[in-house]
This record gives sequence, structure tokens and C-alpha cells, in this order.
Amino acid sequence: MTGGSPADQARALHAETTAAIEQRTALAVEARCALIAALRSRLICRPGCEDALATWGLEPLPQRWTISGEAQLTYTRSHTDHDEAREQARWGVPDELRLLQPPIAVYPQHVIDVAPAPNGGDEPGPQRYCITVQVMLQTWATAAREADARDAARTTMDTHLRALAQAGITLTRLTWPTADSPDEASPDDIDTDARPLAGAVNLTDVDRLAAATAARDTAVKALTDLRRSIRARAIRALVDDEFGGIYQHAAQRVNQFLVDLGFDPLPQAHQVTVIADLTLPVGDGTARDACDAARHRMRAVTTSNPDEARPWTAYGWTIPENATVDQDGWRMPWQHEYEMWLRGHDTPADATTTAEALVRADLTRALAGIDHHLVTVSASVESHGTDFHLDPDTD
Repeated sequence: MTGGSPADQARALHAETTAAIEQRTALAVEARCALIAALRSRLICRPGCEDALATWGLEPLPQRWTISGEAQLTYTRSHTDHDEAREQARWGVPDELRLLQPPIAVYPQHVIDVAPAPNGGDEPGPQRYCITVQVMLQTWATAAREADARDAARTTMDTHLRALAQAGITLTRLTWPTADSPDEASPDDIDTDARPLAGAVNLTDVDRLAAATAARDTAVKALTDLRRSIRARAIRALVDDEFGGIYQHAAQRVNQFLVDLGFDPLPQAHQVTVIADLTLPVGDGTARDACDAARHRMRAVTTSNPDEARPWTAYGWTIPENATVDQDGWRMPWQHEYEMWLRGHDTPADATTTAEALVRADLTRALAGIDHHLVTVSASVESHGTDFHLDPDTD
């Protein structure tokens, strides 16, 4: 940035920084929502979803926490006598506690005090008693972190305390010592909202041009890194067959996921099969010896692992019933099959022309100096779709 005064340049950099931060935040929310929607639809598994969120640095999936607490419960009830009041306090709690929503479980531990209620009267029949019991509490919260689960439990209890107070019931000396046994939360209970992304750029000190430039560069890099990470992880899931089933069906879902987030579609390619028929000089010996020699000679053009130099799989076999023998030894017919995915061709004809040329060049290189005879090379397009050999780092 060279035009304008330093103040104008700083303002422009500030605008670029803000735009990058907003785009990164929006992308994070959209990606997380789309991933959770796929989990709910059972298009992806939970471990894969969790790994993707962790890879992207996004809010993890929540768990279902059991929060345990302790408190003193005080209430007033009518009983026929002191013994009945104490006995029932040992085993039961007021019905109002059982009706709370969200639910909370209350378990009496021991009776602290049972005393006649003030102004209870001396009338015959049931008397009112003020009862205090030490209780254990349990409630449940869906949260990604234990601290958040504890906060949710406190918030729930604050609401309950107000409702219980209206019924003359109090809980005092309330503590929440443990939060444990996290279970997987149901996908339907997972909130798609997320905390702000870590690594947000501080915009309070961007008046100076150098600071404004650094802030802009940091924000743009964070956005670029997230985009690269999302695309690479999505392609990795496809390459590693995390979805199972038919490759092209899974590729369509991954492609739609990326396109919906504003990414380029996955690379498309023609699937081409090329069959080369040739004869090989394989020397003297028995017919079995001739077959073994042919297989050994063609090992150089046999591969099951496509790479940049040879982006195909290739294998072949002898046709011993058509073998011939003369004064120079055996000549063994061989059929070699290539399967490749070729990008960047508008028509099937263009793809087959390129495939044939690649096969001829591969055989010429591998069989240089060998008096072989290439009889025919025929290519056919099997399908057109997402390239079967994607690279998460470059695609």
C-alpha cells in the first residue's frame, strides 16, 4: 500500500484487517454448522467430526456432564410426631424438588435437625416441623468443557432456588465439588453456536502504520490458514475413505460441503483405461520359463501406487497359448492394462489421446533396448467425476 497519507493507509489497513477477521469468524461458524449437520444426518462419524473441529481449531463437540453438589436442605412439613418427621427426612425430599425442570436429583445423606416449627400451635393432630437435611445433588449439563458445565449447573440452580424459595424451601451451603463421567451428547442437543475463534487480532493499536500492517497480515494469514486447513481435512477424509461406500457419492458430498463454504470445487478428471498388446523376446527354456521371464521384464511398468511421475496403476499378464518359438527363442504375447485419472481435458477424445501417448512413452522408456513389438494400444473413458487420486496438500 503506497497511496494516501499515513493516516489514510492505516484506515485502509484497519478495514482490511476487520474484513479478514469477520470472514474468518463467519467461515468458522459455517464450517462448524455444516459439520454438525452432517453428524446429525449420520453422513459422518463422531470421531471424524471431533478430529475435524480440533484440526480447524474450532469449538469442540459438547459432552453430557454429571455435576454433583452438596447442600443443606431446609423445609417445613406436617408430621404426626418427631420420630415420623425424622424418619421421612432420612429417605425422602419434598415433591417440589422432583418437579424441577431442568431436572435435579436430590439424595438425603443425614438429618441435621428436626424441630417444631415456630407458631406451630398446640392443636391435636399433625404438627409442622422445620427439617434440615444434608443432601447430595446431581444435575446434568451439555457443555464442551468442565468449567462451562459447572457454570451451567450454577445457573440452573440459581433459577431453581428462586422457585423453591416461593415454596418455603431453601438450599444453603451449596457447593459443586465434582463434574465427571462425561458422555457423548446427542447430536440433536449440540448447539451450533461457538466461542469466538482464538487468535483474533487486537485492533486497539493500529494507528501506527507498521502496527496496522502487521495486524492486517496476521488477520489475512489466519483466514488463509483456516481455509487451507478446512479444505485439506475434507479431502483427507475422502482420500482415507472415512465415509465408506461408493467413492463418487462421497466425493459429491465433500464437494458440496466445500462449495457451500465458498471454496473451489474438487478437481474433475476422466477415468481412462488403456490396454496395450505387445510381444516380448524372452529367450530359451520351457514355456514356464518364458512366462516367468516376461513377468520379470514387465515389472518395470507394473505399479499399484500412482505418483507424480506415473499417475496410474498398471499391471499385465502373459498369453502363453499364443506364444511362438524360433531360432532366437520364445516370443511371448503380453497384455498390459493401465488405469489413470486425467485432469484438464474438455472431451473424452482428448483424454484418450493423452492416455495413449502416456502409455506409449512409458513402454518405450521401460523397454528401451529390448526387441519388443507393440501391436496395439487402445484407450477408453470409463467415467468422468472427481479425481480418484486427490492430494490434500495441493488440491
